[in-house]
Amino acid sequence: MPTSCDGPIDKLSHRAHGLSNMSLPHIVIVKFGGSSVSSAACWHTITTQIKRLLSHQQRPVIVCSALHGVSNHLAHLASLTRTRASSPMAAATAEFTSIHRRMCKSLNLPTSLVDSAVAELTRLTQLAADSSSPEQSHPALTAKIMALGEYTLTTIGHAYLTQQGLSSWLLDAGDWLHSPSQPPVALPYGLTDHYLNASCDYTYDPELNQQCLNSPAEVIITQGFIATDHRGDTVLLGRGGSDTSATYLAAKLGAAAVEIWTDVPGIFTANPQEIPDSRLLLQLSYDEAQELASSGAKVLHPRCIEPLATAQIPLSIHWTHHPHLDVSTTISADGHSGYNVKGICAKKDIYVFSMTSIKMWQQAGFLAEIFALFKQFHLSCDTVSTSESNITVTVNAAIQNLSADILSQLKERLSSICSLSVYSDCVSISLVGQGIRSILHRLAPMLKVFEDRKVFVVSQAANNLNFSFTVQRQDAPGILKQLHALLFSATTDPHLHIFGPTWQQLDQQAGQTPSPLQAATQSYLLWWQQHRTEIQAMLEPAATACTLPAYVYHLPTIRQRAAELSKLTAVSMKYYALKANPHPQIITTIADFGFGFDCVSYGEIAYLKDHLATFEPRRIIFTPNFAPITEYERALQDGVTVTVDNLELIKAHPEVFAGQTIMLRIDLGTRHGHHQYVKTAGDESKFGIPKDEWANLISLIQTHSIALKGLHAHQGSGIAAMSIWRDSAAALIELADTIPRNHRSWPSLLIDVGGGFPIPDHPEEHSTFCATTLNTELMILKARHPGYEFAIEPGRYLVAEAGIIVTEVHQVKTKHHRHYIGVDAGMHTLIRPSLYGAYHHISHLHPPDHQPDRELITADIVGPICESGDILAHERRILQARPHDLLVICGAGAYGRVMASHYNQRGLPEEYIIDKVGVHGAPTPA
Repeated sequence: MPTSCDGPIDKLSHRAHGLSNMSLPHIVIVKFGGSSVSSAACWHTITTQIKRLLSHQQRPVIVCSALHGVSNHLAHLASLTRTRASSPMAAATAEFTSIHRRMCKSLNLPTSLVDSAVAELTRLTQLAADSSSPEQSHPALTAKIMALGEYTLTTIGHAYLTQQGLSSWLLDAGDWLHSPSQPPVALPYGLTDHYLNASCDYTYDPELNQQCLNSPAEVIITQGFIATDHRGDTVLLGRGGSDTSATYLAAKLGAAAVEIWTDVPGIFTANPQEIPDSRLLLQLSYDEAQELASSGAKVLHPRCIEPLATAQIPLSIHWTHHPHLDVSTTISADGHSGYNVKGICAKKDIYVFSMTSIKMWQQAGFLAEIFALFKQFHLSCDTVSTSESNITVTVNAAIQNLSADILSQLKERLSSICSLSVYSDCVSISLVGQGIRSILHRLAPMLKVFEDRKVFVVSQAANNLNFSFTVQRQDAPGILKQLHALLFSATTDPHLHIFGPTWQQLDQQAGQTPSPLQAATQSYLLWWQQHRTEIQAMLEPAATACTLPAYVYHLPTIRQRAAELSKLTAVSMKYYALKANPHPQIITTIADFGFGFDCVSYGEIAYLKDHLATFEPRRIIFTPNFAPITEYERALQDGVTVTVDNLELIKAHPEVFAGQTIMLRIDLGTRHGHHQYVKTAGDESKFGIPKDEWANLISLIQTHSIALKGLHAHQGSGIAAMSIWRDSAAALIELADTIPRNHRSWPSLLIDVGGGFPIPDHPEEHSTFCATTLNTELMILKARHPGYEFAIEPGRYLVAEAGIIVTEVHQVKTKHHRHYIGVDAGMHTLIRPSLYGAYHHISHLHPPDHQPDRELITADIVGPICESGDILAHERRILQARPHDLLVICGAGAYGRVMASHYNQRGLPEEYIIDKVGVHGAPTPA
């Protein structure tokens, strides 16, 4: 059984505190994260581990997070309190109640256990709705609301332990963990940090040690994430703070060890979801673990290491969903294993500020002036690079409040003292290891990985543990995979004993039954695995005269996505972006769910006329860009809603638009997306009317008696932040409020926030898009602004996961240890990898696992096109392929076949449909 407490325990922590009486049980802190407390199976594991510790004469102290997803839910509810939107708050409270009552039922416990928490949550939301209350919109109220997740879960957990025959003490964490700081007077950042990002004193407390050891209860259960301040008010330790709670308690109680039970068996050399052959790190020093956590490894919170290092307490990480596997990462004073790179980490959502001024040369105080501005906006800089005339810094927006408003103000202030360039959506890649400076010569060959890639900042950390590169987001996946292969594939490494099995090997050992986490994160990408035999039969050349490659679409997946978006009650009109995939059966399926269509050429409008039996012009929105004026004329004649995104068009052709009712596409100035070519706003994009031309726009529509049906903004594709669509809607409403009443389409104006909803690219990835959250955000705006309706324009979100490409391997090649797998699909079949650097999961149609001579290799998967850019997958881990193997390219249902070409005089792939009633071909004419 994996544990740091089987057998003799190294009593480092007790020796550190001068304790000599070792006859009492040893305290062990056992922390269970959100995914480790969220099912009956998890609580069976918890009970088993507690009984194991008790059998070894240990005194367990359980630290619990809230149920998986509940902290996010409560954070959203807390944000609603600032709007006083009573109806959404009531709905969110009801959902909180339902989640915890379901948990009680799964454990055969009375649902009344959650009643007191629900009553308190109701009281707090009512308090928020009272505008006269001094606590309304206060961070203290947010802290109280969010703490209810942990309080409710531990109430349930305490009852379950009692049910299992264990005597337990339900301890309020705020009784033992105290924040010494006092709330500052300055607003808003100081109060927010005090209540929502607190730190606690963790000095060893012999009195608490004795309370714990002398308790008649066998086990103590308490909350993570929660503490109290000097007045007894609830404060929180920041997101991910349950890890820190566990180590604070360990140091205060003089614990012998800390165990973290979570959804992975430890810390890996890289993110295993992105690099499946990343290897488990069996041991680490405190410094290395701290640096890995700070650099982007998400298994542990960065703040949890310091108390352990101070008290010399070992920590081990264990796999909740597969406790039978004897694997873990141990962090201790003995974890130092020589100078070696231990891992590669990536921090996303990095902003780069490059500031140039000749005035800074030998000018005392210039750096202080620059950093004073960042301090004013409560922003911390991750890395700093300076020269005689330039300062470049990075800011991690993922964990700091870098809102659009703050960014705009900061840019304005910085631009007044220097020439400023800001690059968003970057990634910081860090090589972490002990004594990094002493092994730079070994890293030299790896710098070739950065050839032809833009590198904004190179930083070697002062603590000699980190060597970092800040790069563009689209380059990061390839760089990570290449660096990992170069660093961790060698078998001659003298420190190989610190590296355990790969994630892929552990996943196989875990058995065929998916863990609760895997089951929860299954995406629609793998539907084809249930239809392997049908797909094989459908594509047999003898049966259908089919030639590969071929596209296959799964209509049930499209229906699932369409049904999900159909539940958005805040959205009056939902337009499917026809350009994503115009297959006749697909557009018919989507139309059956009440969707209209977004067309970008008159050819697409004509296509709908020909292929859609229920064609209705009023359900079509036409959003062309730099199209011939004749297309606008024909669309207006057809009764289609036309969108204009260029003032010059109206100026040049007033006779076409005079007296018409149209939409206007506005460029709000902010751009988002997974690649620069899909970011459709800002000065570098050709789309939209700049917001600063609004006054001229109003004058123009008045001159030509143009009425406005609404405003439209679309900022990109694959947008990760849920707030983008809300912020877009709010910005458009602010502009629309200034439209003269006689130029508005009545009874309401349409606010079209576009699409760009993200999908997981890998089967193990979580989706960052939540339809319920979007609906709630828009409902709040709708309640505030009843004169507006909302529209969305999803494309890829509806169809991407429903499509695959089946392609045949024709040749394989090895060049100087680099493997190539050549298939008949290429950039002429699927251009997204070449055009956008897009990632598509690729797998064998029939896994050749039964052939032991097939090894897992790193290969480029390439097509037959005579172009160096004809690469479908770069440095991809895959089982060795052989000629005539069939591979599946996932997530190809959008911008796939519709963007295919005859380049090199190669043919277009055919398309086939899978539906519940069977499988049949539906080839599209060339």
